[in-house]
Amino acid sequence: MADKPVLDQKPVPKFASFRPKTNQAKSTSSGREGPQNLSNHEESQNAKRHSSSSHQDSSKRRRSRDERVETESSSRNRRQPRGQHGKQESHSLAITSWNDKPELFAIDKFGDESNVKYGSLHRYDIPSYFRAGFGSIIGLSQDQKINREASSEKHVTVTDLRGSLSSKRDRMAFAKLQTGRETRIKPVEPAMELRDDTGPDFLPLSNYKPTFQRENDDEQPPESPASSDDESHHYRSIQGKSKPSNVPEDPDLEYNVSSSRTESNQTSSLTDEITSRKIALARRVDLEPENGEAWLDLIDYQDKIITPHAIRPRLSAAERFSVADIKLSMYQKALDSVQDPMHQESLILGMMEEGSKVWEPRKLASKWRSVLHDNPYYIGLWTKYVDFEQTHFSTFRFDDVRETFTKCLGILRAVARQDDVILEIQVYVLLRFTLCMREAGFLEQSAATWQSMLEFNCLRPAFSDEENTFEVTRKRSLDRFEEFWESEIPRIGEENSQGWTETEASTGELPPPKADEPLSRCNSISLLETWHDQEHMRSLQARQPARTIDNTLEDDPYRVVLFSDIKPFLFPLPSASQRELVHAFLAFCQLPPTENTPVHCLAWWKDSLTRNVRLHGFEVVLKTLRSSNSDSDPGQGPFRHLQMSLNPASSFLGSPVSLYLPSTDLLFARTGVWFSIFDECALAYAENQGLVEVDWMRRVLRVLVDAHTEDDSLGEYLIALECKLAPSTAKKTAKALLRVRPTSLRLYNAYALVECRLGNSTAAESVWSTALSMSKDLGAQIRNETILLWRTWVWELLDSSNPKRAFERLLTLADKEMKPETGGRESSPATILRTQRALIDGRDHALSFGDYRRTVLYCECLTLLEYLANSHSIEAALSCFKIQVTLLSSRLPHSSQAHESLHQSRAKLLYYHTSQTHSFRPGVIRSTLEESIKLFPQNTIFLSLYAWNESRFRIDDRVRSIVHDVVLSSHEGGRSGISESVVSLLFSVYTELTRSTATGSNVHCIRASFERAVENPCGKHSAAMWKLYFLFEHSRGDVQKAKMVFYRAVRACPWVKELYLLPFEYLRGVMPVVEAKGIYQMLVEKELRVFVSLDEVFEDMDD
Repeated sequence: MADKPVLDQKPVPKFASFRPKTNQAKSTSSGREGPQNLSNHEESQNAKRHSSSSHQDSSKRRRSRDERVETESSSRNRRQPRGQHGKQESHSLAITSWNDKPELFAIDKFGDESNVKYGSLHRYDIPSYFRAGFGSIIGLSQDQKINREASSEKHVTVTDLRGSLSSKRDRMAFAKLQTGRETRIKPVEPAMELRDDTGPDFLPLSNYKPTFQRENDDEQPPESPASSDDESHHYRSIQGKSKPSNVPEDPDLEYNVSSSRTESNQTSSLTDEITSRKIALARRVDLEPENGEAWLDLIDYQDKIITPHAIRPRLSAAERFSVADIKLSMYQKALDSVQDPMHQESLILGMMEEGSKVWEPRKLASKWRSVLHDNPYYIGLWTKYVDFEQTHFSTFRFDDVRETFTKCLGILRAVARQDDVILEIQVYVLLRFTLCMREAGFLEQSAATWQSMLEFNCLRPAFSDEENTFEVTRKRSLDRFEEFWESEIPRIGEENSQGWTETEASTGELPPPKADEPLSRCNSISLLETWHDQEHMRSLQARQPARTIDNTLEDDPYRVVLFSDIKPFLFPLPSASQRELVHAFLAFCQLPPTENTPVHCLAWWKDSLTRNVRLHGFEVVLKTLRSSNSDSDPGQGPFRHLQMSLNPASSFLGSPVSLYLPSTDLLFARTGVWFSIFDECALAYAENQGLVEVDWMRRVLRVLVDAHTEDDSLGEYLIALECKLAPSTAKKTAKALLRVRPTSLRLYNAYALVECRLGNSTAAESVWSTALSMSKDLGAQIRNETILLWRTWVWELLDSSNPKRAFERLLTLADKEMKPETGGRESSPATILRTQRALIDGRDHALSFGDYRRTVLYCECLTLLEYLANSHSIEAALSCFKIQVTLLSSRLPHSSQAHESLHQSRAKLLYYHTSQTHSFRPGVIRSTLEESIKLFPQNTIFLSLYAWNESRFRIDDRVRSIVHDVVLSSHEGGRSGISESVVSLLFSVYTELTRSTATGSNVHCIRASFERAVENPCGKHSAAMWKLYFLFEHSRGDVQKAKMVFYRAVRACPWVKELYLLPFEYLRGVMPVVEAKGIYQMLVEKELRVFVSLDEVFEDMDD
């Protein structure tokens, strides 16, 4: 009964729904005071008692306090009867009735200030909601899950796990390979060596123990902790807690401790070297803060500091962002200290390059405008700004890009004067602009721009002496050229064209009017097929500009190009710079360079923005992949008929991409016998489906050859092109050029090669014999070209499998008189020595005059003489070659064009030797080609022959190693001096596509090669690379991945209309009309050329 007063005073439950009434709370306040004070007293005692142990976890204190309160509550409930408990609870607690429901709606007359301030509710006022079920959705199968990465607050993306688990698993596996630590193991070496008297049946016991030790071991249990010193300590051992051991569980293997220590020492030494180099560069910057070169060296070294290549060659996205942020801050500090304009331009360019990786698109565009406003005459900035405007998807509009090119050419024209460097940049910017116009769909204006530039500079009539100055003639020339252009008489490249020079003297006749084929309305049922076909047909018709007299479509204002459309891009060039204009025109037509192309112009064939490689050769490979579409044949793979073999026709000589120095043998090479420089363009211009009309291109080149009569290499180039594209007219073209230049031995040699390609070997030898006999009566400078005829004649005999006659013909080189028939000439040592002496004298003479082209020809003939005189000994030829390289290196660096031409000659001899004889060592071929690849990693002759030679071996994957370690490593250096090339990236992809599954190739390897290529700065904006990637995914039958690649391609190359049309050509039947409409609208939004409008069709479909 003593506890009754305590039971009458019930504690108030701490629930919000049980609120005490106000009148009862006052009357029972004294009754609740006891237990409440008791609880507070206990809590205070608890706090005092645990104050000394304040380091314990707060969660433990909360758990103990909750348990204590729950225990007290349960004990009181057990002691209290049920009826009395319910009775006292009813009059001491405020219980809410079930009928008193809260109001569902509330009226807020004042509103929420956050709607005005933020435009929505405050984020902290919105309760958090979480989805349950691990991404499952009621009503869908268990395979359908919510993709949290692709979903957002506005939409939810559902993914089928049956198709994504494998990709997720592969991605995780490759991620482990990317960052995993390598563990090397090796077998245990024997503890003792065999004695000399041991027989073959003797088996040594490395773990031999004495008898008493074996007995002691037998007495111990098998799992005794003391049975071995190598085992872990027992948990009760006096030696303490066991530590993790580095010894593997498998007793038959052990870690390669020595190799690990060696690698650790190498890594530490590398780190010390990097640290010391960093300190030296930083100290140099502190001592010379105004030295721009010191700042650039320090900034470029940041990549080595962050991730040394010896540890991990590839950077993650976070690491790239971190490195770019560090470089950006250093560039800004350097610009505050450096005052030299040349170094300032380099620093600004570097800052903008790194800023493109860190800044948002809007900030980057604003920064570009600010930089150009402060430095309007930095030419390098304008060229990079053109790259930014052309490749940036979010800000790309074709009219804006056109205006940027116009401003850039205007500034270049203002500062050019007679500066050769500025003139070179002018020609390059013009080439970039015309290519951008053509790839955006404005084919007429791009062709008209080149017509006007070539007419204005190469065919300009001679004015009077007082007018013929570079400064004065521009305005007067523009006025007179406007009259010529607006007269619409035939222009350069068109039929019956006489050129601006002849038109000034006599009035030309207008050509007959032409008419475009009418268009038919697109069918909504087969919308994708009909629209794409009509766009392709109209683009072929638009390769040449129309005239006002032609019957063109009225709703197409771009078909007729007026003088006002081309006037902003016209600028005069001096006579010395007109050859660069010719080389730029060849690059515009996607033709290979000529033999005398300057080094800075050869870079145009390596740039992804100026060389949009046609993918006809790749499409053959992809069709093969599409037909097989399986890796079920592990021995052959999907490219079995393309695998390299000893047969030259199926070797890598037919590589779809090419990059090497042009020469006479490459211009006239037979397909499948040696590398032909025109194979790529022959595929591109097959059936007149090229980027320009074939006849128009040939007529333009013929006019340029007639305008530059002093350049025989251009005439030889024209004859070789005619022989490849139009063999029936090649002989006529060669004779016509020889009538104008009757003393050109180079053109005689080209004419003889045309006869050989047409199957007239006897006529070709007659031409060579006549030209060599005639050369004795010509001047000394003309006679120097005779070595070209000798070399070509000897190689033609070798290619026709007649090495004996080739050797006899080579021995007649030292004769004073030319003999038409060799007739079994004696190859005596005296004759060989006399020929060798004549070749050495000619080589030294050419080398003394700096004629390195002739020097290489003499060196090649000396190597051939050594090879044929020693019974086709490749070792003797390679020894002779080393002597020639040493001699040439005394005048030129090892990376010169002369050295590359000499290495190409050696590669041709190696290929001839391996294809004609069977007694050779592949290791010699491999080491020789590796030497050439290390010097010239982008030359596809060396790369293709190396891959062809390694096709015999399936164990060592040397092709992939050399591509990764040598070829692609040249793309990493910023100022390393090695120019980048998109061709080497395409070649790396091609090697993966043509590698069989037996050598480790699969879909993942090919896809990884594509990803490396498109992540590379040189391949990021390559339309050819992206198209090839799309075609690969499409050939695999994966539509979703093909779409993903398509959208990435459009984002990287927003100016290329061909990429926008890929879904209309290859995704017919699987792409919905709504998605096609979005792509069409994106094409219109970017202001690209659309020949056939679909606006009315989509409006009718919406209605």
